[in-house]
Amino acid sequence: MYHTWMRFFTPSPLHHRLGLVCLGVGLQHGALPTVGPRTLDHHVAVIVNSGTGWFKGPDGRRTPVTGPSLIWLTPGTPHHYGADPGTGWDESFVDFTGPATTTYTELGYIEPDRPLVPLADTAAPRAAVGRIVRAARRGNPLLE
Repeated sequence: MYHTWMRFFTPSPLHHRLGLVCLGVGLQHGALPTVGPRTLDHHVAVIVNSGTGWFKGPDGRRTPVTGPSLIWLTPGTPHHYGADPGTGWDESFVDFTGPATTTYTELGYIEPDRPLVPLADTAAPRAAVGRIVRAARRGNPLLE
């Protein structure tokens, strides 16, 4: 069994001119369904707060995932991942796109060659996702 909350957006061309737009945000926990294999046209940051599972990148190797970890999903890169079917994991995610992602990558904040990043703590990423979740609630004027 698993629990999920997610919200996806279709930002206007005007929003895209800002350079970075949020396409979706979600919170999930439990024995989640496997994701993929798939290839996306945008970025996703998946924060595994706790639990275990696995990740496969374009090389096809199955790599163990133990929370806390960050999984970077980058455009055009095949991937496949899943939580342990018995114990699951707790995750949050943000889908995003825009030309600013190139700059964030050049600065080293997004590492396409290092899709699985162990984290010491998820407090800061969880707080950031929490702010996006609050802004994503229906009726919030920030969505307009």
